[in-house]
Amino acid sequence: MIRVPRLKQNRHGTFSLRILWLDETGKRRECLHSLGTKQPTIARLLALKFNELFERQRAMTETPKFPNIDDIVQKYKLDLGKGIMEADSPDDHALMMKAIDAYKAVHGAYPPLQEAMAMGKQQTQTIQPRPMAKSIKFSEARAGYLREKEYDNAKRTLYEKGLVFDEFQGLFGDLEINLYDKATLVQWKNHEMNKGAGASRINKRLGSLNDFFNWCIGNGHSQHENSPVQGLIISKKSKLAKKTEHWKSFTNDDLKAIYGAGYFKAMPKPDHYWIPLIALYSGARLNEIAGLPIEQLKIIDGTYAMAFTDTKTSKVGRVVPIHKALLELGFWDYVEQVRSMGGERLFPYLVDGNNGYGKNAGRQFGRWLDKLKITDPLKVFHSTRSTIITHLHQRDANPAHAMQLTGHEGVQVQNIHFQVYAHGMGLMELRDTLNRVVYDLDLEALKVPIGTWTKFLTRQKLITDRNERAKSIAEAKVSTTPKPL
Repeated sequence: MIRVPRLKQNRHGTFSLRILWLDETGKRRECLHSLGTKQPTIARLLALKFNELFERQRAMTETPKFPNIDDIVQKYKLDLGKGIMEADSPDDHALMMKAIDAYKAVHGAYPPLQEAMAMGKQQTQTIQPRPMAKSIKFSEARAGYLREKEYDNAKRTLYEKGLVFDEFQGLFGDLEINLYDKATLVQWKNHEMNKGAGASRINKRLGSLNDFFNWCIGNGHSQHENSPVQGLIISKKSKLAKKTEHWKSFTNDDLKAIYGAGYFKAMPKPDHYWIPLIALYSGARLNEIAGLPIEQLKIIDGTYAMAFTDTKTSKVGRVVPIHKALLELGFWDYVEQVRSMGGERLFPYLVDGNNGYGKNAGRQFGRWLDKLKITDPLKVFHSTRSTIITHLHQRDANPAHAMQLTGHEGVQVQNIHFQVYAHGMGLMELRDTLNRVVYDLDLEALKVPIGTWTKFLTRQKLITDRNERAKSIAEAKVSTTPKPL
């Protein structure tokens, strides 16, 4: 019998195949083979394929006699996962029956609608009436929806919704919008639960589909009276909030290991080095720091400050003083160096992707945690936020100051531009509150010599300038190329 091996996910969500074996001493060992996917369904299929090949190699002495499923699927209109089968002749029907038996041999059960298909010879072909009026396909509707949502959704949100839509369309096909009914969405919900997703994640993904189907109804693309997602949310948010696992704070031992003598070697680029330090001493989020424009780093009334605008929880933004430890480590020297080289952002060489500017720095930090054996899944980059909030409370900081510094959701903040707000005592009071946080770290060991980043920034500027010139030349050629008559 082919069994699915136990799979394991790393902190980034990628599945690995667990292979258990005995060494020459008889001791049980384990090694991991990455499957290169974060999708549970795909991971299970790859694991099944691995087991099939393994069993053939170990036990089979001749080529298996059941047909190759992939060849049959490609040759005929056959979608065993959805139970969609079409046969044009008795020979085709016989091949399908073989494919179904092969499917059962691999999956341990017949595919949907197999029983109805078994009676296919005895049934006359009938044209089923269309349940509702003709409508546009899912792919067309999603394109229009995502284009419109660019006006009020962040890039990361659009990317996440796109992933949900990709998976949904992969499971149920590119059908007309009217054909996705309540039963379809219940099946999607069960699919999510079978993956082992938490209630909050399932609700979030259901919410994306709910917003999409409501948009389709509102724009005349669907004749459904209500979204087929309606009523499928697992629990009320108030109940889920009590069960939500928040990121854990780093302990003092964690901090000494992370920001110890090996930190610079593990985090050799400016964004790798500075972003986790800025996060630890400010509570700012990864992409708030990574995409920070250089013009938003200022000295206001003698206080060094960072202005985060259009953040995750506010379009107004917030001002955060720069902690004295960062100044001692030479952060402002780095800022002035970037400014003198004409950089537009704090890390001018970073590219804005679907995961924002901070993807690589976050990934590098995760690798460093793995190397240090800090493998608690609730200890990640954003544990720096939990850490500084914890330390602020331990030092009896003004709660309003703590929340304003970290941009905590749900807290009333100053609804005024930072340049106006900063004048007076507000910014200096925030600075004094922030400087109460003192970690047990060796700042001298963390400090890098002045000019450490010069060579790297110069090289990156040359690369950026070269790419910009090449882009301009290419655009100029396109604009001057005569169009065919």
